[in-house]
Amino acid sequence: MLASDFMANISQYGIALNDEQREAVCHMAGPLVVFAGPGSGKTTVLTCRAAYLLQVEQVPAAKMLIVTFTRAAAAEMQARLAAMPGIGQQSIRAAEIGTFHSVFMRMLMQQNGGQLPQLMEEYQQRTIIKALLREQGEDGDDEQVADVLSKIGLCKNNLIMPDRIKASKPENQKFRDLFAGYERVKQQEDRWDYDDILVAAHAMLKHNPSVREYYQRRFEYLLVDEFQDTNLAQYEVIKMLAGHGNLCIVGDDDQSIYRFRGSRVEFLLDFETTFPGAKKVILAVNYRSTDDVIDTASRVILHNRVRQSKLIRGTGRQGDKPVVLRPEGEKDEAEQILSQVAELLESDAELEPQEIVILYRTNIQVRAMIDGLVQKGLPFTLHDADGDFYGRWQVRDVLTYFKLAYNPDDLDGIVQIINRPKRYLYPDRFVDEVHMLRRTKNITYLEALAQVEGLEPYQRTKVELLIKDLLALRLSTPVQALHKIRKEIGYDRYLEEFAAKTGNDVNQVSEPLDELEQAVIGHRTLLDFLAHVEEVKETVRRSRGKGEGIQLMTMHKSKGLEFKHVYCIGLVEDMLPHPKALQAEGDKQSAAVEEERRLFYVGMTRAKRYLTLSAPLRYHGRRAEPSPFLYETGLLPRPKRTAITPPAKGQQSSVKKEPVVLKVPASDRMKAAMEQHGGTAFEVGDTLHHKDLGPGLIQELKILSGDSGRRVLLKFPGQEKVHDLHLELCLYLGLLSSPVKV
Repeated sequence: MLASDFMANISQYGIALNDEQREAVCHMAGPLVVFAGPGSGKTTVLTCRAAYLLQVEQVPAAKMLIVTFTRAAAAEMQARLAAMPGIGQQSIRAAEIGTFHSVFMRMLMQQNGGQLPQLMEEYQQRTIIKALLREQGEDGDDEQVADVLSKIGLCKNNLIMPDRIKASKPENQKFRDLFAGYERVKQQEDRWDYDDILVAAHAMLKHNPSVREYYQRRFEYLLVDEFQDTNLAQYEVIKMLAGHGNLCIVGDDDQSIYRFRGSRVEFLLDFETTFPGAKKVILAVNYRSTDDVIDTASRVILHNRVRQSKLIRGTGRQGDKPVVLRPEGEKDEAEQILSQVAELLESDAELEPQEIVILYRTNIQVRAMIDGLVQKGLPFTLHDADGDFYGRWQVRDVLTYFKLAYNPDDLDGIVQIINRPKRYLYPDRFVDEVHMLRRTKNITYLEALAQVEGLEPYQRTKVELLIKDLLALRLSTPVQALHKIRKEIGYDRYLEEFAAKTGNDVNQVSEPLDELEQAVIGHRTLLDFLAHVEEVKETVRRSRGKGEGIQLMTMHKSKGLEFKHVYCIGLVEDMLPHPKALQAEGDKQSAAVEEERRLFYVGMTRAKRYLTLSAPLRYHGRRAEPSPFLYETGLLPRPKRTAITPPAKGQQSSVKKEPVVLKVPASDRMKAAMEQHGGTAFEVGDTLHHKDLGPGLIQELKILSGDSGRRVLLKFPGQEKVHDLHLELCLYLGLLSSPVKV
């Protein structure tokens, strides 16, 4: 089939490719990197490229490997490819289409005669870690276990095993020992966890040249989606498989938001260096959003320095300008937005609730919105597994105290909170006797605990004090009860000890209870509040998996999706950028802040037509400033100086120092400027950062006569004036800087 025939066929199928998309689809041999902006038809390009290779270049399906990031994306790719004209399901059956884990698992099975260690369920992993923690003298509670498993996963994604960890700090030595013990138990039981698939695939290809060459021959053409989200293990395997160079990767550095899982945007940005001669295509047309939404989001992402310059443009679709809300607090924010949503649904019969999404940085922030939705009876779907605020462990502990105040005959509740704060009472030593005492003396479990014979006097005193405290809670309002639990009973002290032990920030560990303080306001009794909590939890449970109603999700979860109405809530400085990003040091802090900005960009670019950004004046009862990113949209007047700085004293600021004036005589500066920057390549559409005006887009480059360098015309967001500057001299003097190339 000729290329022209292929294009005619897909046009009948309803696909019309623009010039850049066609360029990516028709590239034949050698490495290709496709930078695909939001709404630019990335999946269409991948599908058409695979079809082009099959039909025009006559590449056998068995010679093709297509890697996606999720099972859903793999299934969609297979279905769309099979539906292409002239292909069909039978034609693509031999092609390898799947996630990294599924593809690597099949390769390992093929090379090991179908015999591999059994994959563990999550609860089995947790059981191993809990036992190891208790061997170290730790409680081994759910939070510690989850923290350790997360760190182990991050290590494996970076191909770091216990023997590679050089630990000097006691907490790092403890972790290394836990990691080694975990691997030892798995080996004894002949089991793998999910991340072992990546580690084993990497080892197989690295240490077996014949196996590596076999898969290089078998997979003659590789297509990898969402390349900005690859971790080191995935990246190294793909590099080995692509020894022939026929590797096409697709991604968007501006949507790289998974650093905490080990992904590295550098792999995408460095592709042309890693694969010399690689062709680069930028898909810059956003078919999803209106021009107003695109312009607003672009003004923000231009502030990132480590990125591929690209001028995202729309299709001329006009719409309402994005709106900024400044509600009084979280409750007012929920009331304002939900009133708007109710009016929208009532006034527009064709608007489906599923076309409305409420996005937030962390799950904590959606509590007031869910409470409001339940009270108004509006249907919704909560997409995040840990998005149930009242299910967070700190909140569960407080609610258990509330419940025990009315029902001290709840042994599970007693066991849950007995050492929160520490009372030095160990359930495995008293449970049997407590059961016996309750049965024989016809008393409650809590009364029975106070009568256990083996208790030391100080332990008995602590149980008696707990009984008194619970009686006092029964007579308190929810606001008073929460204060008593945190301050008088000592739960805040327990959280401080937990944070110190696990290396977490105490403010973030305490944050759910700060939010709970807002949730209990207005409820007269503990029973009243507990009934409200149960109603919310039951409503959330019923909505799970249905996908109906107003959509609620984190900005992370929203990636790849699109909605007619997008509300981004809680845009305050203590939330975006997240404090964890500001606590990093040096270059890591700068990278973390840029990722936070990308996350905001992802949230904004989900909007097809309407975008609302909300920044409460107060957050957790305290005055809050807007997120500095909100000023970058151009929708909120910027104060004289807004710096992104870490919250704690002594930590390094992410604000760049003023450039040092170079100590070179003025007569020699032009010569020095040309020597240093004359060979630096720039194109129209690239971004340059002005030290005072911020990021600007190159509108035009003019080559001056002789060896006098270049003039650059720069357009800055929000300014009608185009600035005409000498490129090399401004770079040399530090007035301009270019995006950092990793």
